[in-house]
Amino acid sequence: MASVGSLSSSTSNSIRGYGGLASGLDRDELIKGMTLGTTSKLNQQEQKKQKIEWMQEAVRAISDKMISFHGKYTETLTSSSNLFSSLLWGRNKITTSGANSKYVSITGTASGADAMTILGIKQKAQNASLSSNKMASNGVMTSEAIQKDQTYTDLKGKTLDFKYDDKEYSIEIGFDFTDNELAAKAIQGQLNAVMVDEEAKIKLGDLVKIEGDTTDGFTIKKGDKVESGKEITLTGGTALTNMGIADASVELNDTGVKTTGTVATQTLAQYVSGETLTFSYNGAEAKIQIANDAKSLDDVRASLQKELNAKFGEGRILVEATADNKLTFKTTVPGGTEADTSSILKVTGGSNEALSALGLSGGLSNRTNFDEKIEVKQDGYKFKLNGKEIEVKAYEDGGKYYITRKDLVNAINSSDANVTVTYQEAADKFTFTSKVNGASGVIDFGGNDDTTKALLSNAFGLDKTEMEKEVRGDDAIVAVKYAGSDQVVELRRDSNTFTVDGLTMSLKGTFGYENGILVNPNDETNAIEINASVDVDKLMDTIKSFVADYNAIVDLVNGELTTKHDRDYDPLTSDQKGELSESEISKWETKAKEGLLYGDSDLRGLSMDLRVVVSGGLLTKFEEIGINLSSSYSDNGKLNIDESKLRAALETDPESVQKLFTSTAGKDAEGNETFNGLATNLKNVMNKYVKTIGSMETKGILIRKAGSKSAAQSLTQNTYYDQLTAIDKMIDKLKARLKTEQDRYISQFSTLETMIANMNSQSSYLSSMGGY
Repeated sequence: MASVGSLSSSTSNSIRGYGGLASGLDRDELIKGMTLGTTSKLNQQEQKKQKIEWMQEAVRAISDKMISFHGKYTETLTSSSNLFSSLLWGRNKITTSGANSKYVSITGTASGADAMTILGIKQKAQNASLSSNKMASNGVMTSEAIQKDQTYTDLKGKTLDFKYDDKEYSIEIGFDFTDNELAAKAIQGQLNAVMVDEEAKIKLGDLVKIEGDTTDGFTIKKGDKVESGKEITLTGGTALTNMGIADASVELNDTGVKTTGTVATQTLAQYVSGETLTFSYNGAEAKIQIANDAKSLDDVRASLQKELNAKFGEGRILVEATADNKLTFKTTVPGGTEADTSSILKVTGGSNEALSALGLSGGLSNRTNFDEKIEVKQDGYKFKLNGKEIEVKAYEDGGKYYITRKDLVNAINSSDANVTVTYQEAADKFTFTSKVNGASGVIDFGGNDDTTKALLSNAFGLDKTEMEKEVRGDDAIVAVKYAGSDQVVELRRDSNTFTVDGLTMSLKGTFGYENGILVNPNDETNAIEINASVDVDKLMDTIKSFVADYNAIVDLVNGELTTKHDRDYDPLTSDQKGELSESEISKWETKAKEGLLYGDSDLRGLSMDLRVVVSGGLLTKFEEIGINLSSSYSDNGKLNIDESKLRAALETDPESVQKLFTSTAGKDAEGNETFNGLATNLKNVMNKYVKTIGSMETKGILIRKAGSKSAAQSLTQNTYYDQLTAIDKMIDKLKARLKTEQDRYISQFSTLETMIANMNSQSSYLSSMGGY
C-alpha cells in the first residue's frame, strides 16, 4: 500500500514550524488563504496609515514654507527684510556730498545726518610710533668664516660589514668628517644603533669598538660583550680602503685591526661637490646644486653664481669671496653691482655637508639676524620702557653671556609697557607702536643710562636722539557744526572710527585747516554735507524677494489642492515592495503621493484667503506702483512686478509705498479711513494658518492639522497624529487576530499531520505482513 501524501524532503515554514511532512500539503499557502480576510484588512490599515503620513508630510511642507515666510517678512522684527521694520523703510542710507567727502565715510541714522555738517578734519588719530633707521645688512648675506684648507675623511656612503654568531651586519656611514677622531665617534654611534640581541640588550656597538686618531688613522677592535666561544669578524665593506685598512676577513681581538695605509681624504671643494642648497629670493624658492667637479672654493663660488643666475635671473644676486674666507650674497640691480636693498634673499635649506662646510645655516638671510648674539652681563639685561622695567635673561656660551634680538622683542611684546615691536622685513626696519590709542599712548625710554640705551640703539637701529624724547600719539580732531547753530565744535577722539550722535564716522584724510587753524569756518562751500535717504536698492531687493516667496507659496498650495490622485497608485504593501527594485519603489511612491490633498477644505480656505490679500481698492493702489495681480486665472492670485515703475514710486514717495504694505484698517489722526496693507493682510493669514505660539486651541489651522517642528507641543497633538494613533491601535488588534488565526490553523494542521503519519505507519506494517 502506498503511503498517503508522502514527501521526499521537508521545507521550512515561513509562518512557524514545519508543515506537510506527512500530508504533502503546502501548509503555508493554505493558511495564507484561510487568513486572507484578516491579512487584507491589515494591509488596508497599513496603506491607510502610509497615506495619512504622506498627507501630514505634504501639509508640513506648506506650513514650513509659510512659517519661514512669516518670520522673514511679517513677524520677526529683527529680520532685515521685515516689512514692518522702520530700519527697512527709514532714511537709513547715509551718503556724503561735497568736494571733500572722499575724506570720510559715514553710516548711521537719519536724525544724526540731518543735525550735522563737517567743516574740516584737522588731524587723524594715530598711535604713538617710533621707527628705527634701516639696519646695517645693506642687502648682503654673509656666511661664517670658511676653513677652505680643511680636509674631510672620504667616508660618506661607504659601508662596514661584520659577522657574529652566523649573522651578518652592515652599516652605511652617513657623513664625511674633518678628522678621524670625529669619524670614529660617529661610526661608533651608528654601531650602537644596531640591535644584535633584543632580549640581552646587546648592540653591535657592544661587540665592535672603533677608534680614530688624526695621525695614526683608525683601529677596529673586539667589544667587551662578545660571548665566550663566539667571534666577531670584520668581513669587509667599501669603507675599509678609504680608512687605510686592508680589505680582508679578519676576526677582531683586543688589539684590533689598524690602519696600514693612507686614509683617503677630500678637500673642502670635493666635499661639497654635488651637494645642494635651497635659496629663497623674494618668496620664490629654488634648489641649487654645486658643480660635481669643483676643485677650489672659487670653483664653488662660481658654481653658486651660475646656478643663482639661472634660477633667479642674471645680475640679481652677486656671490663673492672675501679676504677672510667668507662668502657674501648681495642682491643687486641687474646691469651692474648697485645694491638692491629691497629684495629679500634667504637660505631655506640644503644638505648638512654644504651648510656646515660653507658656514651657512637654514634661515640665514640678507636681513637682520634675530639670533645674533649680543653680549651682556651674567645677570642679563634690564631696561625701562614707559616706566616699566623689562628684564631679559642671558644664556652662557663659552664662558660669556648673551641675549638675542629675538629675546628683546619677545620681552617687550609680553611686558606691561603697552608697546609692540614689529619687524618690517622688506624695509629692514623695526617699529615700536603703542597699544594705547591716540594721545594717551606713549613710547618713552626715559630712566635708562647711556650704556643701556646704546645696546637698544644698536640692537634695533634706533636713533639715540629720538630715544631721548617722549613720543606721544595723536587724537583725531574733526570740526563740525550742528543744525540751528553757528558755533563750530571740535570733536576729539582717540580713533579714526568713532560714533557721535548716531553717526559712525571713519576718517580717511584731512582738509579745511591751515597751520592748525580752521579756514573760513563760516564758509560752508567746502564742507561735507551728510545726507539721509531711503535705501531704494535694498527695498527693491526685499520686495522682489517677498513677491517671489509669496508666489512660491501660492504655487505649492494650489498644486496640492488641484492635483487629482490616481487611484491606481496606492501605497505598496510589504509583499509588493519585495517584488520591486529600489528605483521602481521610488517612482511608484512619488506617483502615489500626488493628489492626496486634492480638494482639502483647509487648503481651499487658505487658497481663497491668499487670493484676497490684494483686492478691491488695494489692488488699484498697488497697480499704480507697479505690483499687479496676474491676469491668468490659473495663477491663482500670483503677483507680478514692473520694476521700473516700483523703483520710481520708492524714489519719489517711499512713505506711501510703505503704507500700502503695512497700514492697518481704522482711522488715522485726521479721522480718515485707513485700510489693511498687503503685509498686514498676509500677517493675518499667516497667524490664521501657521501660528506656532500659544495653546493648541489658538495655534494655526495647519499646525493643528499636521503639527510642526516649530511648535514642539503640536507634534503629538494634531489631527493626523490622532488618526495615526487610532490606526496603530487597529493594526495591533489585527496583528493579534492574525496570530490567533495562524496558531489555530497550525494546531489543526499538526493534528492532521499526526493522523496521516500514523496511517502511513499502519499501512507500511500491514504491507510487510501481507508480503506485498
